[in-house]
Amino acid sequence: MPPTSLPSLLAGALLVGAASAQTIVWGPVLPSVAPTDVSLHGALVFAGNAHNPGSAAISATVNGVTFAGGFHPSNWNGYITGGLNGSTTGDAEFDKLLANSLAMQTGTASNPTGWGGIRLDTLATLNPGYTYEVQVWFTDQRTGSPTNVLYDRVMNLSSAFGTAVLSGGEVTNVASMLQGPVSGPMEADPDNAPAVSAPDTQFGTHCTGTFTYDASAALWLLIQGTHPNPTNVLAPHITALQIRDLSSAAHQNYGTGCHSYTAPDPSSCMQEFAGSPAAKAALDGNAVQFVLAGSGYVAVWIPGGSALFVAPSGGASTGPTADDTPITISSSSGIPVPGGGTQTQWTISPNGILTAGGVGNQGSSYNPSLASTAAATGLAWYVWRDWNPAEPGSGPIQYEEIGGVLYITWSGVEAYPYGSPNPGTWQYQIDMTSGSVTIVMVSFETGTSTAPVVVGCTLAGASPTPTSVDLATQLPFVMDTGPAAVLLPLSLSASPAPVINPNTFVTYTLTNVPEFMPGIHVGTVIFSLNPFPAGVDLSGILTTVPGCKVYIATLDADVGGAASATSTLSWTLNFSNVAFAPGNVVAAQAVALFDPNIPLANGEAGGYLVSNAVMSTTQLQ
Repeated sequence: MPPTSLPSLLAGALLVGAASAQTIVWGPVLPSVAPTDVSLHGALVFAGNAHNPGSAAISATVNGVTFAGGFHPSNWNGYITGGLNGSTTGDAEFDKLLANSLAMQTGTASNPTGWGGIRLDTLATLNPGYTYEVQVWFTDQRTGSPTNVLYDRVMNLSSAFGTAVLSGGEVTNVASMLQGPVSGPMEADPDNAPAVSAPDTQFGTHCTGTFTYDASAALWLLIQGTHPNPTNVLAPHITALQIRDLSSAAHQNYGTGCHSYTAPDPSSCMQEFAGSPAAKAALDGNAVQFVLAGSGYVAVWIPGGSALFVAPSGGASTGPTADDTPITISSSSGIPVPGGGTQTQWTISPNGILTAGGVGNQGSSYNPSLASTAAATGLAWYVWRDWNPAEPGSGPIQYEEIGGVLYITWSGVEAYPYGSPNPGTWQYQIDMTSGSVTIVMVSFETGTSTAPVVVGCTLAGASPTPTSVDLATQLPFVMDTGPAAVLLPLSLSASPAPVINPNTFVTYTLTNVPEFMPGIHVGTVIFSLNPFPAGVDLSGILTTVPGCKVYIATLDADVGGAASATSTLSWTLNFSNVAFAPGNVVAAQAVALFDPNIPLANGEAGGYLVSNAVMSTTQLQ
């Protein structure tokens, strides 16, 4: 794109606010409400999640910024967990960032406290004369006690320049240093929720300041704690902080491209019900069929499939009779199984499991779980419940071959608990010619047990724990021995940094682009002067599955479409001092096309995908 094509759009673009020399000038204290509170200005220098050094690190990536766990100022040893007090911001990563706090506990507790000190110029390399932004969070929504109300704690920020004397993390000689301005009060939980009321909308506070680094002495972030109750004692607290370079050109990714999806493992098709009533409500009167197809099956739901039930004849043989004790039977001929082989041995567990082979899955187990099906290695089908043909009054388990079909039937077989009449009637139908297997459910048992029930099929061999699928709504389901289908999100990146001294050619690279038609991948990049980190979901507008968001507020320039035989596309934009000024901020987001008649692995059929966004800030270095 010619360097003169954007100047009118970029005139008057944002320049980040001024900073004082040596000490920090603070902006307003703001309530923490959403991940977009995390600043994206300039280039990230340091981001830390305050953390107890004796515990596993807790890192969090919020608004594209990764806060490394384990940030631990010298002699700040007190640590709290559960700072959100059971509340949630609605974003798991933001929750992780705000849920913990580090306190300066080795100094003398008081109200107000002394100034706890954190030396900033040792957290990362700072360049003399560069302007930096520092952002600090404080959250504590715990209630405490009437004499120590934790959610009313307040932290005030300041800074000091010079040589500090430390005592237990407290700077004791602030008066002899150059101290900067004091911020407004940062309350631990401005709306006192969920401690007092709900819904919760404010999760502590944060404050952002700027400074110009002077390397002639140390720069200290100062934190002083106070409480409206004069008898309350406390220590300075901090939840997290980040430092960003406002003098260097930089790119910052934000938002998430669509879609990130891993399909259920195809080697199993299982539903785990939360008890007998749920299983009965879903299964009664229906059937699920597993149609042999190469190395697996296609699972098909058959509404009203109980009409396929064939009652055992007078010549049917008796299957397992003892509780939790499988038996193995032989079919009169080999029955096709996945992979091209045949099987003549079939192991019947009275607990509702049919295994192709002389060794049955689960053995005598009567405790259904998806994890247990993953641990077994036989080709097997499940209507796994604690069935007991030995219970007085129970009907039998029977088997027979009729017309080229092997029928295995639970004919009014009782289920746990013992002595409580709750029989079930259903059967396996194995087509001896095609190898297809059908589970026909006439009437699941009538008990009220909340023990899990597992229904479905697993292929032979080891497998991960299956994902429970809704048999009635998520079928057809293609079972195979191959890996699960994975959909990687559309991802946009930019490099090198947009230095305008005098110019830099920046390449925007888009990866994981789907096919628009066989062998062709198509996309474009749109530029905007108005980043919109909160994003707007495009589901129902351009997409059919939630999770695709537009992260720019205006569509100011399009560099044109690109096509490639690979899943990677790229564009080059010349950032020059003719079209850009220092501090200009330009956001970019990409769009890729695919054939909506061929849905993606997660069912997306809108024909469009969008990437994450990239915020580019121009500078002279």
